Amino acid sequence: MCGVVSIVYRKDNRSLGKEGAALLKKLEYRGYDSTGAAFFKENGTIYLRKRVGSPTKVVQELEIEKYSGVKFIGQVRWATYGSVTDENAQPHEMSCRVHLVGAHNGNISNTDTLKEYLLEHRHNVLSDNDGEMLVHVVEHYYAQLLQEFSPETLDEQIKLFIKAIRKMNRKVEGSYAACISAPDIPGVFAIKAGSSLYAGKGQDQAGDFVVASSDLTSVLSKTRFLIPLAEGEAVYFTHDDYLVFSLSQEVQSRPALNRSRLNIADITLQSKYSFFMHQEIYTASANLKNLLQYYFPAEREGTYFSLFEKHEETCRRIAFELLKLYSIFDWEQLRQALEALFTRPDFEAVFQDVLGHVGPGTLTQKFNRFTSDEAQLLRELQALGDHYREKLLLLDLIIIWKKKRKIIHFRKELVQLLKGCASNGGRVFVVGAGTSYHAALVAANFFNNIGNLSVIPLNPGMFRSMFLKGLQGGDIMIGVTQSGETKDLLDIFNDIRERYENQIRCISVVNNENSTIPQEKSDFFLPILCGPEIAVAATKSFISQIALFYLLAASSTLDEKTVRSKIREIQYVIDLTLTNCEDDVSEVALKLFLKPSMHILGTSLLGLAKEGALKVREVVLNHTEGYDCAEFKHGPNTILGRNTLYSLWDMESMLQDMLDFFKELISDPGCQTGNYPDEVNNCLDLLKAIQFKNYVDGFDGNSSGSDQERHVLGKCYQLFRKHIHLEHYFSNYPLIFVCPPDARDKRITISQIHTHKIRGADVVLIALDDEDLEKAVLGKPAAMDHYYAKYIKVPKIIDPDMFVFGATVVLQLLALKMSVAKMRYLNRNHVEKHGVHPDVPKNVSKSITVD
Repeated sequence: MCGVVSIVYRKDNRSLGKEGAALLKKLEYRGYDSTGAAFFKENGTIYLRKRVGSPTKVVQELEIEKYSGVKFIGQVRWATYGSVTDENAQPHEMSCRVHLVGAHNGNISNTDTLKEYLLEHRHNVLSDNDGEMLVHVVEHYYAQLLQEFSPETLDEQIKLFIKAIRKMNRKVEGSYAACISAPDIPGVFAIKAGSSLYAGKGQDQAGDFVVASSDLTSVLSKTRFLIPLAEGEAVYFTHDDYLVFSLSQEVQSRPALNRSRLNIADITLQSKYSFFMHQEIYTASANLKNLLQYYFPAEREGTYFSLFEKHEETCRRIAFELLKLYSIFDWEQLRQALEALFTRPDFEAVFQDVLGHVGPGTLTQKFNRFTSDEAQLLRELQALGDHYREKLLLLDLIIIWKKKRKIIHFRKELVQLLKGCASNGGRVFVVGAGTSYHAALVAANFFNNIGNLSVIPLNPGMFRSMFLKGLQGGDIMIGVTQSGETKDLLDIFNDIRERYENQIRCISVVNNENSTIPQEKSDFFLPILCGPEIAVAATKSFISQIALFYLLAASSTLDEKTVRSKIREIQYVIDLTLTNCEDDVSEVALKLFLKPSMHILGTSLLGLAKEGALKVREVVLNHTEGYDCAEFKHGPNTILGRNTLYSLWDMESMLQDMLDFFKELISDPGCQTGNYPDEVNNCLDLLKAIQFKNYVDGFDGNSSGSDQERHVLGKCYQLFRKHIHLEHYFSNYPLIFVCPPDARDKRITISQIHTHKIRGADVVLIALDDEDLEKAVLGKPAAMDHYYAKYIKVPKIIDPDMFVFGATVVLQLLALKMSVAKMRYLNRNHVEKHGVHPDVPKNVSKSITVD
């Protein structure tokens, strides 16, 4: 995925290094294979620093915070084109024809062809990275244009650079965002061509600035005032000015700034949490209040919403007029626009009608804070004067009413569609990738158990290979995606539209409501409303996804009041589980975090087992499989008992025993009398010759030793193998069972626990408190002194289908704690580039937008 960022000030800023370092760290979730920073001084000097590693690591190693300058371009890389090396790290600096520095994120699919082209034209290409090819192509065309037109002014020079960018965009194939600049140009060119790019204008202690980034949150950390950028556009910006231009046409403009809807507090790590993953697990239940707010009518809103329905068209216009305020940058102009809105006759009519029914002051008594999507704007507007508060609260309610009536309508429509599809013999496909696919698997459980409805959960590849060509009118496709931009799923929507036109209803379940799939590809969508998620490994979004599916399944058989109470019960289950189970989870995490492999076995909960395993793989980097519990005995159980898996702990124990073995031999008086077999005596003679005891005592782990020493140690190891058996170092294989409160599931789980623990498995069980389960788990098999067992008891629940929510947070918390433990262990042992991190593990990215 990668991430690119740039910021420009008016003059050299001594704190630019600190600013750049902070921006790079905010992009860490987008890439951590390498990190780079380029600093431009006012005098034209450029300092480029880049290295393999995450921003957290590289910023410190290269002392990036100490640099100053007038402008900065940085990049974090998630490697695609070119291996993970310093040479392939970005930004790239070049001066084959003219001096440029640039970086990109995305994929340039004709990279190999571009490299051949550049080499043919005698460019000095230093890497295999597609970002270098992109910047070189700009350099190539810019140099040609400079030679052809010989610009005399800066404006002419900038026009030629823009022309070079347009020529480059026609030459390259792929999707990307990029930031490029030259030392003799005061600003930076930022390009949005198929990948996310945001820009904003602000002011801090160093003065005015403009910032651009692949990540909206990094821009919002500096300013709330955004420069509108559409797909296929680019922006040239200095510290206080900007020019937006088309990549395909001779079109340019200076659009008015917009305010962001996001509150920076929503994307900031709170002090009581150590990692975003930690925060997102513990705040997941609170996010479900948004499902309660938008998916069900609320009694306290009833009178207001009835009046809004009476003034429907007026309220729609009022909401539209409010949104116009986002484009007003000047505070005095903003005050005037707000006054103009409040003095409109149609607004006054609605306001007076509301006061006539509920009385003056009632709004401020009943609603003490803003909770709509426009809450951040309303908070800023209130700063203009407290006397606006009652009318602003009315605007907040209008915004909620407008969104809520749509969500409730589509929720009811989807439930009716599901019922109708079942009665008419149609099929419902729930399709998602990664975590969203696992949510689809859990959704199938809910619809089966609660709604007596059958749905088919699939990932995009399975859907395409098994069902795409055989769809029939009346089938329904529900796409599940957090970002709304997932390439695999987007292709499925496109394929269905192309093949079946409007015969198949296509609905989406999303977190990002303004993305491509909900806005352009779906008949309608339902939002999970969990807010932005920063950690790469999805946690709160998974919980909100399965909570929404529970809501839909329950709505097919239960009344709204009952369903609403069940969502509240889910919140209670999550919070109570986190409180009650944390100590037990910590114990298990410390037991398992260095195990090279394990299985999570879900009895009737395949989706949860797979999701739990994915979380461990993602953030701990330990091989973990999610499997159906009863299916494990059909082959995968061969992993139990003696195998070829050794953990780092096992290896440490073996090496220590080896050292102790030979130390003891050397110190034994018998060494002097030859009371050992010839092969031992020969080894001992060699050990004495290289003064093995001193060599071992002084060994610091860094010395490779002489050829003789390596030869002797090899001989020693062979001797060690003959006297101490490797099977001594096999440890039991970990199995984590997840058992829901069903009599048959309980019976299967008990049987499988007994079957596998006698064959060399350690057992962790996640289930409700049950005497029979406890006996099965804790009973130690005969002659297995090293058997480990732990029973993590999820708090008691009334609705058995809610067990999945408690078990989910146990598995998420386990992955988090294992990740932190392993990361600290590897750091203590100076293991480089291990990639273990709960927020930004190696090789994965938050939104997969490439094939």
